[in-house]
Amino acid sequence: MNRFIPLALIPATLIAGIAAAGTPQAEMTDAQEAQAAQASGMTLNAAIDTAQGKTGGTAISAGWEDDDNGHWGYEVEIADASNSIETWFVNPADGTVTKVMETQDDHEQGDDHEDGEQDDD
Repeated sequence: MNRFIPLALIPATLIAGIAAAGTPQAEMTDAQEAQAAQASGMTLNAAIDTAQGKTGGTAISAGWEDDDNGHWGYEVEIADASNSIETWFVNPADGTVTKVMETQDDHEQGDDHEDGEQDDD
């Protein structure tokens, strides 16, 4: 199903995102994430292409995420030729790609389920 954001809401969404940049934010609801991603000006496919182009690796996972500094964009997990996996943040506003510093909580043992799914904590 195609969803459309009324053009009148896009400037308000962008202004709200810019005003809150750099400040810690509460988690977004699924609807808020969808609206923010659609209003960002970058598709998930474009973010994946950007991250793969910067790193030379292959994307294995991607999604709309908070970079823990209040900025929202795309996190892309990239596998490189040595089979290492690193996470990269793609800023949809300017297309910059930066490596995400993993914390212990990001990959604690026991979070993986047998089917490969992880809990959304």
